[in-house]
Formats: sequence, C-alpha cells, structure tokens
Amino acid sequence: MTRLAVLAPLTVQFVLPATRPPQFQITDGRGKETSAVTIEASQPDADGWYSLRVARAKGDAVLVWPFDGSAKPPDGPEPVPVIVIQKGDPKALANQRTVAAVATGVLLGRETVEDCARRTGWATDALVRAFAGLVASSDPFEKGVGLLYAAKPAEAAEELAVALRQRQRQLTRMPSEIYAAGMLNGWALFKAGKFDAAGVAFLAALKQRPSDEAALKGRTEALVKAGKPEAAVGQ
Repeated sequence: MTRLAVLAPLTVQFVLPATRPPQFQITDGRGKETSAVTIEASQPDADGWYSLRVARAKGDAVLVWPFDGSAKPPDGPEPVPVIVIQKGDPKALANQRTVAAVATGVLLGRETVEDCARRTGWATDALVRAFAGLVASSDPFEKGVGLLYAAKPAEAAEELAVALRQRQRQLTRMPSEIYAAGMLNGWALFKAGKFDAAGVAFLAALKQRPSDEAALKGRTEALVKAGKPEAAVGQ
C-alpha cells in the first residue's frame, strides 16, 4: 500500500528591512555646504523620527534646521537638509533661508523671540528685523514665514500652500520639510479663518508624524472650528 508523506506546516517568515538612519546635507548659516560639522542621530521614535544634535563642530555651533531638531529618512536616496550656524554670526542673519528656519520655531511656538535670540546669539531687535525682511523674499516658504510673522495670515497661507505643494511633489520627499510647511500653512489658514483648509494642511503634517501632538491639536481645533467635531474624534 502506498503511504502518503505527511508534510509539516510551512512557516513563512518575513524579514523587515532595518530602519535606515538619515544621511545629512549640512550647510552653514551662510548657505554653504560644510564638512566641518558632524550630526548625530538618536534612536528613532515610534513614527521613525530621529532627534538630531551637533556631535562635532568648530566654534559655538547651533542647529537651526530642522527647526525642532528632528528628522526622518526620506523616501529616496537624497540626504536630509540640515543648517548649523555659528552662534552670533552676523552673515548668517543676512541669509534669508537661515532666518526662515529660525523663525519657523518661533511661529510654531517652540520658543519665544527672546529665547531664540539667546540660543542663536543674535540681538532680539536684529532678529525681529530679519524676520520682517522675509516678506521681500521670492521664495514662497521664506515669504510665507515672513508674512505669517507680520500677522498677514491670508497672504502667508497662499505662499505656504505653494511651498507645501513643492515639497510634496519632489521626487525625494523630505518628511522634515513637508511637516514644517504643513504646520505653518495650517496655522496661517487657521488664523485666516479658513478652517476646512487648515484641517487639510494639518493632515499633511500629521501624515508625516502620526503621533505628533502639535499636528493633532492643530487639526482637531481646525475641524471643531469648521463645525466637524465628529471628524476630529475619528481622525
């Protein structure tokens, strides 16, 4: 009699790729790439974001971008943009990209202007003038930051919406860039009374950092103001 072989159950194991730590493109406050600075990344959080710090640098170096010192590896091969200034460097204060990076933290409530001045080494009045000067920039992110600081949220929202779309459409999308633009655009729209649109902008930020309390709070407040509290509960 022919005997049938009994096959053992087949166990399939999926090996997930290890989280790839971010690589960095480091520029100084004047906008020039530098190899004199080394950035160290922590272990990733639940959303895959790393806390960054300056591990090696000449002089008194200050990390100003990403604005909250956090980054996630992008969905492509390009490095994460990082800006590190020398504390008190007057030429860095003349660079609008650097100024917009510093102003982002102030606008999003990470620090006051006075705290920012102490951290960066720039005089408070000089910092305020530099923020105000961003409205003359041709770059939509920089101009949007300047307009939001100048309490012109409707105009700021138009510029920041362009900046957000630009970042979302890049071949290699940078979470730290999209998150910041989404948050700024969300608050600009919120302050302009465009609550539905603000909720969409905050969602763009929340998609990058699902556990982020600031993005969740912004979206919830926008949806409640838009008369959609049920959507806020179920997000």
